[in-house]
Amino acid sequence: MNKKKNKRRLRVKPYRLLAIALGATMVLMLSRFPQKAVSLERQRAQRTAAAEAYLDAQSANNQLTAELSSIDSADFIERTARREYGYCWYGETIYEVGNLDEILADQEFDVYGAP
Repeated sequence: MNKKKNKRRLRVKPYRLLAIALGATMVLMLSRFPQKAVSLERQRAQRTAAAEAYLDAQSANNQLTAELSSIDSADFIERTARREYGYCWYGETIYEVGNLDEILADQEFDVYGAP
């Protein structure tokens, strides 16, 4: 009779196996939860950095668009010609201010005016 009782006690029922598997799965998931939380924080930081970069790029794009729209104006063309190419109207005198040492070292002066 003892042999029959031992056989019954050694036999594991299916719901117990299911409970053990579920318990092991829960322990595994709970042990990985802090890693997932850190990963989510990292993703939030990356998303915030990407949003800031997008806003910076968008503001730079808006500024470039405004500059591009002003290129066709006569004021922009005249201003660029004066600054970069020394353009002047007849009768205007252009004074160039610079460092005294540079002026003394370079004795050539650029003269703009009517021919």
